Amino acid sequence: MYLFAQHGILSIVAHNKKPDMLMVRSVARRDIEHYWPSAKIVRTDDGDYRFRTRLPRDEVAARIAQAVAAIDYPKVKPAVAKDRKHTYFTVWDTMMSCKMPEPRFVLEAFRVVAKVP
Repeated sequence: MYLFAQHGILSIVAHNKKPDMLMVRSVARRDIEHYWPSAKIVRTDDGDYRFRTRLPRDEVAARIAQAVAAIDYPKVKPAVAKDRKHTYFTVWDTMMSCKMPEPRFVLEAFRVVAKVP
């Protein structure tokens, strides 16, 4: 799961050997520290994510639920740290390129290609 939250960008995946644990990863130590200040964070320079920690699933779920419950902003991009605005805009822009066309446009395109009356 990718999480682009107000105070950090996280990648959260299942631990490869411990089913009750999750790996929380990030390119910035501060992102993990914000949500889990007492977590043991390991730095590695040979992976996609420089920083990672291993946490119990229920602890991760509870903390993410707290973050969701605390949302008090009407728009995401203005709510993030100034040094992250460009990153969040880039993510938003990429998501917009994934939008599926409205069904009527698909049908119109089909008619043109297939010459359906």
